Amino acid sequence: MTVDDTLVDVLAGHRRAGRGDRPALVDQRRSVTYAELEREVTARVRELRSAGVGAGTRTGVVLTASLDSVVDFAAATSLHASLLVLQDRAGAAERSAALADFGAELSLDASGAARLRPPGSGPHEPAFAVTSSGTSGRPKVICREWSGTLHNSAVFARGLGIEADDVVLTTSPLGHSYAIEAGTLAVLSAGACQVVPSGLLTPARAAALVARHRPSVLQSVPLVLDWWGRSGVPRVCSWQRCVSAGEVLPAQAVAAWHDADIAVYDHYGNSELGQLTLHPAGGGGSVGQPLPGVELKAGGDGPGPVLARFPGLSPVRMEEGRAVPLADDQGWVATGDLGVLDDHGLRLTGRSDLVINIGGNKVSPLEVENVLRTLPGVDDCVVVGRPGPSGENQVWAFVEAEAAGFDAAVLRRRAGELLMTVKVPSVIRRLDRLPRTGSGKIRRGLLMEEEI
Repeated sequence: MTVDDTLVDVLAGHRRAGRGDRPALVDQRRSVTYAELEREVTARVRELRSAGVGAGTRTGVVLTASLDSVVDFAAATSLHASLLVLQDRAGAAERSAALADFGAELSLDASGAARLRPPGSGPHEPAFAVTSSGTSGRPKVICREWSGTLHNSAVFARGLGIEADDVVLTTSPLGHSYAIEAGTLAVLSAGACQVVPSGLLTPARAAALVARHRPSVLQSVPLVLDWWGRSGVPRVCSWQRCVSAGEVLPAQAVAAWHDADIAVYDHYGNSELGQLTLHPAGGGGSVGQPLPGVELKAGGDGPGPVLARFPGLSPVRMEEGRAVPLADDQGWVATGDLGVLDDHGLRLTGRSDLVINIGGNKVSPLEVENVLRTLPGVDDCVVVGRPGPSGENQVWAFVEAEAAGFDAAVLRRRAGELLMTVKVPSVIRRLDRLPRTGSGKIRRGLLMEEEI
């Protein structure tokens, strides 16, 4: 595979290598081999070309848990379109805003291709764009080069050791960059098979799906790893490894998988550049060393801004059809995270925009969360800064826990034994469930602003 390959090229390469009869994708209705997927994508290329999709055409595509939408995605990228991936769970207003920011000319979904505006007058390069997770505020549209994106996904596949015999179960919706890049693109680059489930997979549904398809690799998020782990899913089949991303991976989420002798990898990536690090879980809080080709900068003796760059990627933010560069003149992109980089890899310490200022003292929510998760009865938690009665900034903790036996005062006292006084939450509130996005990421914005 070269950096200029399209997905049709990738599929054809596997067919020529004698892997045409191997399964490529499986959804809730059907499965296709690499040869069959190549034929479907080639046919769809002809249809989309007739609908006006061509080199650089700014096109939005709604990705669902179906092979048909993956075929649309593969065909549009194979026509060298500038493609924006949209989440099927996004509301109509959110989706319209993203299409407007991208300057989309066409939109693709299950009903077909819809013209949004006249074809652009200037030439556009082939590109890949995603929306941010939207945990607070209006989602951002991040756009970058297609060739660098495909190359980055292939690097991730090699780093995780995905091979042609692997069956990869991806639990996050395909409209999320993690699922389509570290999932679909990585799997197809390796010639493996991806299983795309529909809807929420309860442990019972997961066990049935796993028994049927016998996946060897699980690609998911901490919430699902923990939920399935406590429900016996690790022992349903012969898993080889799991990879988790999106949030901090707590030790409790890994325990059941390690007990079943299954390797669990922690992974760090972002919408701006894709996949950045990979590391076996339990590495002292590190998210690992940079993947080949990835360069990182962060703090040395203490936390500092995390910067990253990858060859062939110069991301921009799209605003009302205009591109706003995100990389500096040397290609470095600020991830928005804080961290320490040393011989053990990158250790994240929090978001630069979420650090809580308490009387001039900087409090990292991540540090406080890590301590609270060790306390009895705490299943999960989120720490944010919120104004107190007199307007002063306070540390608030929202704790996911059972109501029986919950005592906020006891938690505060125990936290005070492990944290500096300024870092101990002034307010601790219990929730049955923390608010999350469709991919399982906690919606901090709600907890920072709304009365919950």
